[in-house]
Amino acid sequence: MALIESEVILLGLLLFIPAFAFWLTQKYSIAAKLSAAIICYAIGIALTNLHVIPPDAPIYDSVSTYSVYLSIVIILLSVDIRGWIKTGLAKSAIVSFAIASAIVFVVSIIGGVLWGPKVDPEHGWKLTGMIIGTYTGGSMNLAAVGKALDVPSALFVATNAADLVLFAILLPIQIIIAPYLAKWGFKSLPEDVLLGAREDPELLEKIKKEGYWYRKPWNLYDFAYIMGIGGAVMAVAYAISRAEIFGMWKGAVNILLLTTFALILANKTKASQLVGNEEVAMYLLHMFFTAIAATAYIPTIVKAGPYVAIWILVAIYVSVFFHYVIAGKLIKVDYPTIEVTAQAAIGGPSTALALALALDWPGLAVTAIITGLIGYAIGNYLGVAGAYIVFKLLGIG
Repeated sequence: MALIESEVILLGLLLFIPAFAFWLTQKYSIAAKLSAAIICYAIGIALTNLHVIPPDAPIYDSVSTYSVYLSIVIILLSVDIRGWIKTGLAKSAIVSFAIASAIVFVVSIIGGVLWGPKVDPEHGWKLTGMIIGTYTGGSMNLAAVGKALDVPSALFVATNAADLVLFAILLPIQIIIAPYLAKWGFKSLPEDVLLGAREDPELLEKIKKEGYWYRKPWNLYDFAYIMGIGGAVMAVAYAISRAEIFGMWKGAVNILLLTTFALILANKTKASQLVGNEEVAMYLLHMFFTAIAATAYIPTIVKAGPYVAIWILVAIYVSVFFHYVIAGKLIKVDYPTIEVTAQAAIGGPSTALALALALDWPGLAVTAIITGLIGYAIGNYLGVAGAYIVFKLLGIG
């Protein structure tokens, strides 16, 4: 039993820890190098594994879900999708994401042949589909493929549990290695493209002098409009996506609608002129980081079973490694695009967006969302296909 069980206190911690992390990055240079995101992750993981807070409180799911929904809308209010296409980011993003998905497909099939029979002689091959589905798409693909293949509930729970814990550490790892990739010979992108400031040299100069999160003139009305628009879009998108016609795709449809409505508002109204949208989205995302980290309870991996855990570990991290090598060293895709598209494949648009903002790459926000949505679209097809390839290779039935 954890020391703190009250949801009110847990919510207070989820609100406080991001602010504390930002304060540390302003006060201490070593904290600034680590980043507020890493600090949030470290605190969340430490608190749950030291039994200060529980690893499975309902408030975590609520905060991680709705903070991401809101942040997607709010950050996209300033996105110029036509500018994204003009910068040439679209082509490299699609190429990089295709490479990531292909590698996950192959690595997961190899894992299915090696570990599927050890997990369960009769049903182990089916986990191949769930793993491919979630690491080219998202959690709804994991659920959809699991249902399509009639995966036993015990295996489903074990796979989902191992996924939640092992996936949670990918984002902080990517944040940590980002400063070293240029030194390791990976190509970068121009600073103005990463910052989304290509058409505004004055803004770029200000960012260079004062940092990306420089002080801005802000007032109650901007904040009220930002939160009001975010809340309204979130509510409308969620309501539409609940229609029975969407079935297992409710989650994917919700993200698609959030993105579509936000981009329409950004490009057809004056919503893009509101001040503070990126700051609000950033704070919400750090609440998400903290809530996700709090679920990373190490004993959960042990309970999931060693072969499931190894299979998922390889599917994530071996795939990402080869993605970096092939896309970065052979195809010469820039490393910011590789990082964001790797995160989009493994974790979906929400965590890819979180990564882009955590690394101060707002110019890649559209890359994160669009490639993540492509993953949602292809995840089920790849998952079911991969599972049946393993089924045939193992000679079952």
